[in-house]
Amino acid sequence: MHQYKDKKKNILFIFLILIFLSSINNQPFIKKKEKLYDLKYIEVIGLDKATNLDIEENLNFLKNTNIFFIDKEILKDQLSKYNFIENYNIFKLYPSKIILELEQTEFLARTIKNNEIYLLGSNSKLINIEKFSDFENLPIVFGKFTPYKFINFKKIIDQSDLDFNSIKEIFFFPSGRIDIKNKDNILIKFPLHKIEETLDVANKIINSNNLINNIIDLRIPNQLILSNE
Repeated sequence: MHQYKDKKKNILFIFLILIFLSSINNQPFIKKKEKLYDLKYIEVIGLDKATNLDIEENLNFLKNTNIFFIDKEILKDQLSKYNFIENYNIFKLYPSKIILELEQTEFLARTIKNNEIYLLGSNSKLINIEKFSDFENLPIVFGKFTPYKFINFKKIIDQSDLDFNSIKEIFFFPSGRIDIKNKDNILIKFPLHKIEETLDVANKIINSNNLINNIIDLRIPNQLILSNE
């Protein structure tokens, strides 16, 4: 009986030794497997080549991080630094690559803040012109306004017969009233309310071919005043 117990202990001891040795031998394999999923490549697409590369370089700190543990919120936070981005998609290509597909916001207008020119994006953000060009044909927006208010006004124009691309200048007044001047230098003065209706009236007058004035004043309800500067 005593010999049987000793034999059983020996078998258990040998079994534990084998498990221990197996664990030690597997460590390099486990580490190698973990390294396989380290992020090695970041590719940014959708913008111009220089901007794509700039964003890739700024995301290099994420490399050698396990791709499974890269939080999309971290990427979202990093991309929020580029306020000219409107939409993005993140693709993880296992085992070691991430692709960021970016969409640039549409530039709708220009404005001047603190003596500097900014672009107004369709994402309702003010964007520094430093990285961009070819914006001279965009309308200029004057006065105190929020990008949100401008976007709402543009939506009203887009729903009317007036072509937004024909606008040269937009004026926001402290009272809340808005004027626009088109590229033919015709100034349209709108009332505080019912802008949708007056937009269609103004557009019909402009397209009538009988307009000899350059000011269309629609501020007073049910009254049209045509004059020249």
